[in-house]
Amino acid sequence: MAALPGRINRLEQALRQICDEVDRLKLEVRQLEDENARLRQEVAGMYLEEGAEGLHHKPGAKNLWSLYDKGFHVCNLYFGKGREGECIFCYALINRGEQKDGA
Repeated sequence: MAALPGRINRLEQALRQICDEVDRLKLEVRQLEDENARLRQEVAGMYLEEGAEGLHHKPGAKNLWSLYDKGFHVCNLYFGKGREGECIFCYALINRGEQKDGA
């Protein structure tokens, strides 16, 4: 029965470590959500600028390729979300932008 307090202490310590890890993960998730929101606004701002000035005045396709190369979707289906592989919808959108740019 004397071993019971030691086991309880070890369990409490393990629980504290788990709680600390959960807190750290929550902070990381908040930071990633903030970054994602900022990137979405940045991308949306590029679309607004392109709409106001016309694609032939801004390197629209170049900006889209840049975002795409950084691992983000630029298509309307997954706009701003991280991308694991290639996306034919993104390619179609960027290629359409290049045609409007005259590239």
